[in-house]
Amino acid sequence: MKILVTGVAGFLGSHIADKMLKLGHYVIGNDNLIGGNLDNVNQNVEFYEIDCCDYDKILQITKGVDIVVHAAATAHEGFSVFSPNFITKNIYQASMSVISAAINRNVKRIVFCSSMARYGNSKTPFVEDLIPAPVDPYGIAKVAVEDTLKVLAEVHNFEYNIAIPHNIIGPRQRYDDPYRNVISIMINRVLQGKPPIVYGSGQQKRCFSYVFDCVNCLEKLILDKK
Repeated sequence: MKILVTGVAGFLGSHIADKMLKLGHYVIGNDNLIGGNLDNVNQNVEFYEIDCCDYDKILQITKGVDIVVHAAATAHEGFSVFSPNFITKNIYQASMSVISAAINRNVKRIVFCSSMARYGNSKTPFVEDLIPAPVDPYGIAKVAVEDTLKVLAEVHNFEYNIAIPHNIIGPRQRYDDPYRNVISIMINRVLQGKPPIVYGSGQQKRCFSYVFDCVNCLEKLILDKK
């Protein structure tokens, strides 16, 4: 099958592309390289440096695509309250551009990578039937994409799956950002010869998901028949 992976130069998108290629599928991908890196892109991916918000260009590369995996995002949850226009544009508007192009090209399935930000400050443990309660523009935009995707799938009769990756860590994760993801923050400080900072008593527990485990789950959402 021909699979389009958005955000293919990013952490998760590049691993999804690798997995799909390994399984024998033809993969094309796009990335605006705001947060992605060309070094992450498999040489067998048909790559386009295109912003997801550019509908006309996305429409062009979606021709003949069977499945779209929308992994592109500016995943700056905390920053979204200070720059809501930038973040929501790259979440909601970008997603509508990709989904609209997929509908136009009669793509049979769209897999959307949402975020745990959908749950906000809800009481843990989070479960699948928990009502979303996002507390920032990033999470709100992600939930808005989910809701819109469901409506459009019913109207235009295509399949969809929504993935909620959780605190992914692993190879290709950016460690030059001192504000996001505790593992990366600690690596960043160690590389600078500084000690990691541990807040509170140090007895806290944090849950993480290894990227290859996430990709194995996404494989089923992408390829399994309903």
